[in-house]
Amino acid sequence: MKETLARLWASVRRYQYDRWIGQEAEQQQSVLQRLLRQGIRTAFGKDHHLAQVRTYEEFREAVPLYTYEHFWTKYLSRSWSGEPDVTWPGIPAYFAKTSGTTAGAKYLPLTSASIPTHIRGARDTLLLYLARSHNPRFVSGKWLFLSGSPALEKNPAGILYGRLSGIVHHWVPSYLTRNRLPSWSLNCMENWQDKVEAVIQEAMAQDLRLLSGIPPWIEQMLQRVCQVTKRNIKDIWPNLQVYIHGGVDFRLYERRLRELLAGVDFIETFPASEGFFAFQDTDDRQDGLRLLTNNGIFYEFIPLEDIDKPNPARLPLWEVEKEKSYAMVITTNAGLWGYDLGDVVRFTSLKPYRLQVVGRVKNHLSAFGEHVIEAEVEAALQAALAATGAVVQEYTVGPYLGPSKPCHEWLLEVVHPPVSWSLFVEVLDQTLRYLNPYYDDLRRGEILGKPQVYLLPVGAGYAWMESTGRLGGQNKFPHLRSDRLLLDALLPQALPLSISSV
Repeated sequence: MKETLARLWASVRRYQYDRWIGQEAEQQQSVLQRLLRQGIRTAFGKDHHLAQVRTYEEFREAVPLYTYEHFWTKYLSRSWSGEPDVTWPGIPAYFAKTSGTTAGAKYLPLTSASIPTHIRGARDTLLLYLARSHNPRFVSGKWLFLSGSPALEKNPAGILYGRLSGIVHHWVPSYLTRNRLPSWSLNCMENWQDKVEAVIQEAMAQDLRLLSGIPPWIEQMLQRVCQVTKRNIKDIWPNLQVYIHGGVDFRLYERRLRELLAGVDFIETFPASEGFFAFQDTDDRQDGLRLLTNNGIFYEFIPLEDIDKPNPARLPLWEVEKEKSYAMVITTNAGLWGYDLGDVVRFTSLKPYRLQVVGRVKNHLSAFGEHVIEAEVEAALQAALAATGAVVQEYTVGPYLGPSKPCHEWLLEVVHPPVSWSLFVEVLDQTLRYLNPYYDDLRRGEILGKPQVYLLPVGAGYAWMESTGRLGGQNKFPHLRSDRLLLDALLPQALPLSISSV
């Protein structure tokens, strides 16, 4: 009965999404107008004269681009202190605490209007998967979410705050809570390693059918399960049907996770503390993720080549092009306006609008003007791995600035070495030259040397995450940066390729 009702609901939702194809620009215009009607009631709206804004062009002129730091200093800190009507009517229902790889904790508002958009995005991810699934057995089993603690704290103004995944935990519909793992007490454990061990013990005897969590932490958990039981995952959870993931470039983890989760379907999502933006609505993740255009978020896009300009061009959704890289800017019903999200996306389809997340603006590598993004670095690494049979667990890339010829330094956790290190480096370099014309110009002009590879002990990235308080939850190991902060922290334990290979 449950599966029949779920499938009926899924069919209706699939029909709605199909009907919306071609209406995305109209939906975005409507979202913007709804946001403006709320914005005029706020301090932000008065400062930016939103009452006089009628069109998107007027909005773009009225609302400048805001980084988190600028927005916090001018507005969000006032909301945090309990002042009402700062960027959205009333005070935030919660603040989501998130920690980046380059800065300390950030606190992002969640309102009574924005929280349901997170729930709706997650719900529709499952419903559209259900609509195309021939045997939706996952509906009737247990669902394991490896996430942050649902235990919340209060700030001095009495506003609750915590990890987004913990806040959303309180809003999961009651008809799903009976199936959810881990139990409350285990989910509230703060020590990540102890929590994973406890979750494994609790889940081992359950009929687990759905799994969700950040790929590196799920991989760690599954490897530990196999280590403890001496069995493979399919034997432990024979009915496990689907794994939902997001938050990192999946390619580094895909091969190992597909081996661990043989026969399981994979669904990619694009969630963040700022909003739920997109999800995989087909069986092929290469199609890209369907952008949610009627979910309380208005999108703008900055061509990546313009990102460092003083006043970069901002494009609405209906002006983007396929296969171009854009920094994403959002205005939301959480009270974020002209907010630079920091993610770089590339559209794979314009009817419907589907995109891929290809990196972070702050994490793109351009110490020498090469404008290399994470997707290009990941593609070059994958090509080198495929050509040489190597297996890498984690990696990071950054600039070597001299006194010898500048180059990119690659720090790799190598699980299985390549058949030829010289071939590995050659494929790495040539693939990056093929993908990025700026890098190719610098290499051809001999301004940049070939990549320099260093070998890290397996687990070094994990240890760094733990030492900096970033272990578990939604935290991710940074794969590239234009500064040397991470390289300098890890290099003392690394061996240069010329020393460690014969």
